[in-house]
Amino acid sequence: MLRILGLSTVTFNDIVERIGITVLNSVLFYFIATQLKITDYLAFGEGIIIVLTALLPYILAPAITLIYIVSFNFSSLLLNGSAVSLVNMENFVIMLVFLFILPVLIQVKGGSLQGFITAESSLSLLFSPSLVGIGVAEKGRDLKFNILSSLAVLYIIITYVLNNLAKVLSQPDLIVPVVLGFILFIISSVVFTRRSALSVLGLIPLYPSISFMFTLPFTSTLTIVGTIIGGLVNGLPVAINALREKTQAKSTLLKEKNQIIGEIEQKIVLVNNIKGGSPDLPVDLISALSEIESKLKDSISKINSCNDSKCITSMLEDFRKTSEEIDKMLNDSIFKIIIDYNQIAEKIKNLGLNIEEIQIPSRLRLNETDVNSIIKIVSSIDRNTYLTVNRINKTIEGLEKTIGGKYNRLFVTDFKSLGKISLFLEDKAVIEKAEECLSMQADLVRELSFAYSPESKQRLSRKINEIMIESFSMDKIEEIINVSNDTFKAIAEYLEYVSNKKELVEKTGLPEAKEYIKILSETYSSFKNDSPTCEKLRRVYSIISVLNDVDQMIVDAQSIGALFQLLEGLKDVMVVKLNEEGCVALADLGIEPKYGRYVTSWMQTIGINATIKGDQICTPDH
Repeated sequence: MLRILGLSTVTFNDIVERIGITVLNSVLFYFIATQLKITDYLAFGEGIIIVLTALLPYILAPAITLIYIVSFNFSSLLLNGSAVSLVNMENFVIMLVFLFILPVLIQVKGGSLQGFITAESSLSLLFSPSLVGIGVAEKGRDLKFNILSSLAVLYIIITYVLNNLAKVLSQPDLIVPVVLGFILFIISSVVFTRRSALSVLGLIPLYPSISFMFTLPFTSTLTIVGTIIGGLVNGLPVAINALREKTQAKSTLLKEKNQIIGEIEQKIVLVNNIKGGSPDLPVDLISALSEIESKLKDSISKINSCNDSKCITSMLEDFRKTSEEIDKMLNDSIFKIIIDYNQIAEKIKNLGLNIEEIQIPSRLRLNETDVNSIIKIVSSIDRNTYLTVNRINKTIEGLEKTIGGKYNRLFVTDFKSLGKISLFLEDKAVIEKAEECLSMQADLVRELSFAYSPESKQRLSRKINEIMIESFSMDKIEEIINVSNDTFKAIAEYLEYVSNKKELVEKTGLPEAKEYIKILSETYSSFKNDSPTCEKLRRVYSIISVLNDVDQMIVDAQSIGALFQLLEGLKDVMVVKLNEEGCVALADLGIEPKYGRYVTSWMQTIGINATIKGDQICTPDH
């Protein structure tokens, strides 16, 4: 509808068509007003036609064309009631077919006005022949619609023959130029449809075709202007595409520069990250980082000066060499720092404090991964005494979120305070709650079907079982926290999956479906509160049967629908058999035993209480 009203997004061809059909409609309206002798308000009418055509070209084009055809052939009938001649009727039919019906078909099937542009131009009114090329010169149009739109000019040949029938019969060669013009016009319409820039060659046959069809001199303004307009309509998109390609080439160069500069700037960011990793960096490292940053900024300046891809390639090679030099400088500096630190750490161990030495890493480079390692190494020099305390306090926080409760944090002023760790690790309440949570998770993962993700169940089950056989320790507490989070995440995803399938569950029509959905929604909502992870998982454990039931409903959803349709057809038979025999075998109904529970649920919806006994459905008193 938007397309018909002319309100959809327009292309270059649409704009050209709007302009062309607006001009042609204004010309047609002038002749309509003249033929019907309603010229008193001609200027006002022209304004209305121009505005409406520009806004609603797909409505006004066929409307004005049809009105013109009628007024041209029946003006005498409309004005004074005179009889219509046979010539007028013949001309009306010809015009209706070639100037109205054919363009309407093109508009409906092809979604363009090219047929009406060609048709209205073929009327040879004023300067309209100069617009005839628009309809076939549009870039990117379909070949068949281009050819169909060019058929409108057959009106010229037919009317020429009818108006000069005696001459044509006596001198058949008189019609040759017009026919030749038509053939050249068809050829131009075919050439114009080419996707390449060669489509502009359609101007070659277009130029003589306009001259021949409209019996105009080659030097006629209409012939020349018509050819130029056709060339512009077809050539402008080609020129625009060429300009776009040039712009894209420039954009590609800029993109290459920005990509390399972005890579260099990222390395500068990494250098600054190292600088910010500790307030007390070693002097040697500060000096090395400053030199590295200077080299990187120099590389940016060189790349910014490039104006072609060759220069970019050369500068990129230089940057790769600079990167290798930078990596060596950084690696040598960090290596020296680690050696110096480990010597100090060895002395601290002699004092009885087991502070872990830093392992010498493999060759370091200025990338995000290695910079993180460097920051960690440098930061360890300032804070290694507190690492163990931070670890235990983080574990306490995680344990509170997992099993609940509040536990005292460790506050360390020196290494002697590390002995207080045993007070936490030997707390029986902590041990009991943590082990209970782990055991509950094992039961939950084992009993929950996890039909949508069996690999998650297998992974969690294996991980939980491995933790359960370990002795209670700091490592085990951390593993319990981690596996609890993993289990919670997996269950949350599982609940979300089931919740997203609630419409499917509702569609099964099972009477328990709504209650199940309510339970699932409440449980899923509870996952968003701040209660301990184990408490949330315990709630899930309490509705395992519901989850497994819903899970199976999702799997059997399509089968349930088919089953209920079958049961509707067998309802009368089943009721009679249950009343007479008290039981009905599922096999007799053509139903697999595994669908028995759905049969009993369906029977509840028709007011019959039934139970499953083996492979039979029976009434409760049987």
